[in-house]
Amino acid sequence: MTTDRTAAPPGIFTPAFFQDAHPVFDTLRSRAPATLVTGVSGTRLWLIPRYEEARKLLSSPAVRKDDWKRPDLREQHLVRTERRREMSTRIRANMINTDPPEHQRLRQGTQQALSRGRIESLRPRIDLFADETLGALAAAEDLGPVEFRARVAYPFTVAVVSELLGLREDEQPGFPAWFDTLMCRRGTENVRQTSLILADFSERLDHRRRAHPARGLLSTLGSKPERRRPLSRTELASTAFLLLIAGIETANAIANGMFALLSHPEQYEALRADRSLLTGAIEECLRHDGPFRAVGPRYTAERVDLEDGVSIPAGEFLLIAVSAANRDPRRFPDPHRFDITRTDHQHLAMGHGAHRCVGALLAYTEMEILFDKLLDRFPRLRLAVPAPEIRRRPSMTMNWLQDLPVLLR
Repeated sequence: MTTDRTAAPPGIFTPAFFQDAHPVFDTLRSRAPATLVTGVSGTRLWLIPRYEEARKLLSSPAVRKDDWKRPDLREQHLVRTERRREMSTRIRANMINTDPPEHQRLRQGTQQALSRGRIESLRPRIDLFADETLGALAAAEDLGPVEFRARVAYPFTVAVVSELLGLREDEQPGFPAWFDTLMCRRGTENVRQTSLILADFSERLDHRRRAHPARGLLSTLGSKPERRRPLSRTELASTAFLLLIAGIETANAIANGMFALLSHPEQYEALRADRSLLTGAIEECLRHDGPFRAVGPRYTAERVDLEDGVSIPAGEFLLIAVSAANRDPRRFPDPHRFDITRTDHQHLAMGHGAHRCVGALLAYTEMEILFDKLLDRFPRLRLAVPAPEIRRRPSMTMNWLQDLPVLLR
């Protein structure tokens, strides 16, 4: 392993990178299976840009998630730790921050509650929420640009997750702004305040569940499971927090997918003409421009050996660049081309292995229903500005649009 091959090139984690990371990812991928970088918060990370290595590490028992159990690693690799210390531990007691065997216990109930049968039973309600969201747009007399994320993606997905968790209508409006602050790290103090607000809110949901038992998802998770330790009150509240975040992530998957379609009008028209392409179009939207730039950090519990003689020692943090992996030419021919007729759908936009998105089926269902109705309801839907003017949020891990102005008529 040489310094030249594993040292980060100029241009990583710059404004230009956050707007379009793929030129840098292409360079990194061509040079080595892993590159040592310094994250925006001062964390030393091994960035993984290739598909095979990313898939391998996402499912490797040598790679762990719960770095809070290893404060020695955090102190060793973090230049600045205040932000992570400020994050309330009350919102970390869920499946996404744990390793086996705890991970399976925390995941099992949610996985059952989001089973195919449960999602199918929710389909009429999801269909209704899509109709209500698009109906409100159709009734508006304003012919100017509409901000797609704020007017379509967020209201729709928040309505769905609210149905799952039993949120009242007056509790829903603040979520997008809270999650933008939390996930895009807008200032240490703002992140601290937002994490505490959401932790308190998640705990109130659990109090409501116990005071007024219902058939909702949290009540299902709170019931006594067979052959496993039940979730604690903290774990239930943290799971509620995780599901709220997942709802907003789906909104950004919807916005990114619509941007990809509208940026390629010939593909959009092909989909309008042949709705049998919808399933493949959703998969291609996720591969080409999914809601995550990378997942991590995760850490190596033991040494991992990659291609080209590169080894990552135990006790190192990883940033697995799933968006780079999804455009690896070794796996996807002509990877930067957006093509809704692709047949290889083994992308990593929903993760892989034990931590694959537990709500993936729900997200697919939401995208399918909403896109299908959009194609019918607004046949002249198009971007309100040239595609290069659409801006992205500056984040190492999230691939979110700043906004998405569209014209409906």
